[in-house]
Amino acid sequence: MFRALGAVLAAGLILAAAQVPATADTRAPARFSEFSVTPTSLDVDHPTATYTGRLVFTGADGTDQGVPGARVCLDKDGRCVATTETDADGRFSSPVTLSSTGAQPQLRDGEAEAFFNGDAERQSTFVGSGIALHVTQVQARITMGFDHTPSVVGDPVEVSGLLERQTPDGGWIGVVGQTVRVFVDGTRIAEGTTAADGTYRISTRVPVSDEGFWGVETPLPGRGYPYTVAFANTWQRAAHRTLVTGFNAAPEPVRKGAKLTATGRVMRVTADGSTEPATDYPVLQFSADGKKWTDLYEDHPNSQGYFSLSTPAERDGYWRVRTEDWPDLPSTSSVDYVDVGYRTAISGFNASPEPIAKGRRLTVAGTLKRDTTAWKAFSGQSVKIYFAAKGATSWTYEGTAKTSSTGHFSHTFTAAKDGTWRAIYAGSTTYVTVTGPGDYVDVR
Repeated sequence: MFRALGAVLAAGLILAAAQVPATADTRAPARFSEFSVTPTSLDVDHPTATYTGRLVFTGADGTDQGVPGARVCLDKDGRCVATTETDADGRFSSPVTLSSTGAQPQLRDGEAEAFFNGDAERQSTFVGSGIALHVTQVQARITMGFDHTPSVVGDPVEVSGLLERQTPDGGWIGVVGQTVRVFVDGTRIAEGTTAADGTYRISTRVPVSDEGFWGVETPLPGRGYPYTVAFANTWQRAAHRTLVTGFNAAPEPVRKGAKLTATGRVMRVTADGSTEPATDYPVLQFSADGKKWTDLYEDHPNSQGYFSLSTPAERDGYWRVRTEDWPDLPSTSSVDYVDVGYRTAISGFNASPEPIAKGRRLTVAGTLKRDTTAWKAFSGQSVKIYFAAKGATSWTYEGTAKTSSTGHFSHTFTAAKDGTWRAIYAGSTTYVTVTGPGDYVDVR
């Protein structure tokens, strides 16, 4: 019921609205009885056309009467490019200079028209049929250069040059206010505008490119525009900067002849300054003095740029990796110094007796071994004994023991408090340092 009532009310409102009369335009109609443009053929040296015409209305006697003091818009391709005012007889004649600057210049093939927007007494009107204007092109040329060779992706670079056009006497002059666009491999990366003398300077950054073809051009489409299309190009291949991050050679120290593994990640810098994994081959290099380097081994990183290179360690020295894989620029990692020596070990370490009464004699003993071609006793070496009391965070040196022909060492101390004992062999230029296991003793 309510839905039906709503429909009836809506229909009534629509009917009532339809019965309200629209406000009639009581202003007198106007029209252009005359309209011409001269000349209709233009160029950059002659960019001015004169719009002439008459705006009238029909008088009471049926004759054309001029509309005085009316503001008339002089159109080019539907855009008002100038205005003028009619005289006492409704006539007007006004020169219009069409601009040749920008990507959409007024000076191009198109139609000239006139438009009256109306006033308190006259209705608006326009020329029913526009007059065709033709623009004769002049020859244009452009040059291109760089403030430095755009050889590195992401680097700032300034593209500059000169846009000129031919004069009637065959000379050349700079063209002001023209858009110049910069392209790399057909993709537009920047644009700018020529100065009063025709020069341009456009700042951009070197993009990633497959072919490396740089070009500049004026974007005017050609026929019917004031200048011919001007373009210039050159070939400039750009490379990525690379870097090696997280480089490490391990283990440190390493046993002579054992495998040393160098790890890290190869990255390259993109056009926006961020980094991404690179596929450049890292070459593992070694130097005994940090000056003269020898290539040892290379391999391909994985898809995330991580690498792991292994080689036998023969002597103390410096390790690094270097990448050099066009089109990326070479880079070198940080340097890691690694000591190389024979492994050592402390076995059978024991502090006894345990538990032990306070003040009693405590013996700390063990065996020092070395690994040259096989594990053997390491005689005649000094082994330092350290003690850390229960709850302590640091170790205290207690004494030194000498190894026997069997590598055995021992030292006797007076038991004073609960704690842990351990032994350390300091190593040498030939043998690697080793810290033995700890042994806790309960003193009662």
